[in-house]
Amino acid sequence: MTKKIFLLVFGCFILQLFHFNSFAQPSGFIDEVISDNWTIPTGLTFDANGRMYVWEKSGKVFIVENGVKSAKPIIDISEEVLDYGDHGLNGFALDPDFLKNGHVYLIYAAKRYHVLNFGKPDYTPQEETPFQTTIGRITRYTLTTSSNFTEIELNSRKVLVGETPSTGIPILVDNHGVGSLVFGLDGTLLATIGDAALATDGVVDDTQSDWFKEAVSLGFIKPEENINAYKSQYLNSLDGKLIRIDPNTGDGLPSNPFYEAANPRSPKSRVWSYGLRNPFRFSIRPNTGSTNSADGNPGIIYMGDVGWSHREEINVAAKGGLNFGWPTYEGIDYVNKSYQNPQFLPQNHQKPVIDWRGTFAQGIVDGEAFAVSSPQFKGNKFSGISSIGGIWYKYQQFPREYQNLYYHGDYEGWIKAFKFDTKGNPTEVIDFVSDIHPTSFAINPKDGAIYYTNYFYPNIHEIRRLSYNPNANRRPTAVQSATPIFGKAPLTVNFRASDSKDPEGTSLKYEWDFGDGNKSNDANPNHTYNSNGKVATYTATVKVTDEAGLSSSKSMSIFVDNTPPQINSTSLDKIEEFDNSKDFPITFNAEVTDAEQSKEQLRYLWSVLLYHDDHIHFVTSSYRLTGEAVLNIVPCDAQTYFYKVTLTATDAEGLSSTYEKIIKPKCPNAGPVLSTETLNTNFSVAPNPTEHTIDIFPLNELTNKTLKATLYYANGGVLMEKEAFWQEIKPILDSKLIAAESGMYLLKITTDGFFKTFKVIKN
Repeated sequence: MTKKIFLLVFGCFILQLFHFNSFAQPSGFIDEVISDNWTIPTGLTFDANGRMYVWEKSGKVFIVENGVKSAKPIIDISEEVLDYGDHGLNGFALDPDFLKNGHVYLIYAAKRYHVLNFGKPDYTPQEETPFQTTIGRITRYTLTTSSNFTEIELNSRKVLVGETPSTGIPILVDNHGVGSLVFGLDGTLLATIGDAALATDGVVDDTQSDWFKEAVSLGFIKPEENINAYKSQYLNSLDGKLIRIDPNTGDGLPSNPFYEAANPRSPKSRVWSYGLRNPFRFSIRPNTGSTNSADGNPGIIYMGDVGWSHREEINVAAKGGLNFGWPTYEGIDYVNKSYQNPQFLPQNHQKPVIDWRGTFAQGIVDGEAFAVSSPQFKGNKFSGISSIGGIWYKYQQFPREYQNLYYHGDYEGWIKAFKFDTKGNPTEVIDFVSDIHPTSFAINPKDGAIYYTNYFYPNIHEIRRLSYNPNANRRPTAVQSATPIFGKAPLTVNFRASDSKDPEGTSLKYEWDFGDGNKSNDANPNHTYNSNGKVATYTATVKVTDEAGLSSSKSMSIFVDNTPPQINSTSLDKIEEFDNSKDFPITFNAEVTDAEQSKEQLRYLWSVLLYHDDHIHFVTSSYRLTGEAVLNIVPCDAQTYFYKVTLTATDAEGLSSTYEKIIKPKCPNAGPVLSTETLNTNFSVAPNPTEHTIDIFPLNELTNKTLKATLYYANGGVLMEKEAFWQEIKPILDSKLIAAESGMYLLKITTDGFFKTFKVIKN
């Protein structure tokens, strides 16, 4: 299988150490954290009474009322949910008549062990963390009216999609799985599904991948579905699709564009749109659609489709049957030359209404593409790496000029509002929030504010609110620290909250609750915890309140008569570098002890990250003490690459220790960098910036040498590679530059054991 590097969640291409042009939301708007006590919050929604429902990636759903998170989840299907990489409980929806019938719907990746063994006599719940091919499911549960929708009705589970291994949503790689659930105006249930594929540079036969062949043998896909990214174009696969089903049966609807009356549960019967890569989030434009499902008009659908390494998209599905072009087409005008199989070439594909990445963004206005900041498409230039579908704003809490706009996000770090005219053309983009990482949006019908989940590995797990109040007193920010946080009793802890801030600059009142019945009103109190004869964990909370009465709280754990696990040695201790001429397998193992608890009570998390200049690529993770991973080949050029492997060992109380190991690639036959000393002159490329052509200097020194030229995208992907005389390389390189988008590329020239890498700017 051609290997790619995957993001932690949501199918983006990379995690970055971000460098933005930060911007503030328009005057009068407030973006604030309302809670941060979550574990990978994947999304949120509201019922008609304003109660919030938040779901976590591991398979748990909580309610939030009056700002308070429920003590336990109202739904916990973590035994079944595969929480790995992109995969987990990604989508959740309330029935349009939820306050009457209590129906809720979930879309998630299922653990293979559960899929193949649940219900058998020898089935035992187990935590299955290494990635294996499996399926995704859509299920319905019912919450009881008698419990005020806080408890599940026994035996209410109904599988709508994925009742057997062969009827599920194929999950074949560790990214691009399932996305969102949204109800149409007509009461039909719509769901987005990724392509479950690996995009590749060049033509690669992935059909012989062990993963894919195994998926065929287990019935997760049929042999004819073993076509990798082309599944998005194949109507008898659920991958790479927007589907529309009956929420009571899971069947396709007769008004669907490809419905088969003889087989309403076939993939083809369920497909509404296709040719998608990773349409993680989507919504329906208000006041569109029909209330009659027979009309085949659930409303106009706006989707954020996460791109490969070229363009991010906002797609609009105004009707059923539209083909959005992936994997051959990406963005408004980019063509993937690697995907030209005539059998799957789209005919008259639907282009995105807006796309972006790299140095420019653009939108289609009256059939023509115009760059943002042009008179046709006003606003500031922007970029991004992961389109997160947004939500239309139809309430009156925002000023009139900010109503009836489409609020969309990018996981790289922003929320923007897009204006559309009456014909559906984008006319303006307005900057709203920066330096955030949104994963889901919802509007509270009671206060008219936009709420969103903000998640970034490893320590941002927030629910935030975007509201309007030009005269508002903003909530203070609570900042809490303590030292030490563990030790033998009597344990004296020095707490600090004086770094807390009030945006208006007023003085703050402090209220400490140390968790053992003692309290304090000092900003920086000391408190001594005594022994109760056993290991104890206390939650210390500080509440800071401004002069107008608004408050914020922060909590932390204090571990008494407890010490963290000790990581004594690991299987990686003696590994400092690896041979970069081939993939390098590593084995996870460690000797871990704990003074207070047995080894059986400890939990483990291994993670592997690839550091690439100012980017971080998430590679894999494992929750077992032993395991395996592969460090893939990286380019040997002027950029910096290294892997960091981390082991976190956590005891039953939540106290942890961390081990980190840096492993560097050793480039084969790299030799010294080509320089003035080796060629007796400067080695350079010109013109740079360029529009059409590039040359190397001094050419007379290299005329009779065999050279290797590799042109990389800025994110490390290979655009071209050729080894020959320069006279043969140049026309190929020039043609690539002519066709390339504006932006920065890396050109590496190698000869006789020397190499040098240049940053090339394409105008």
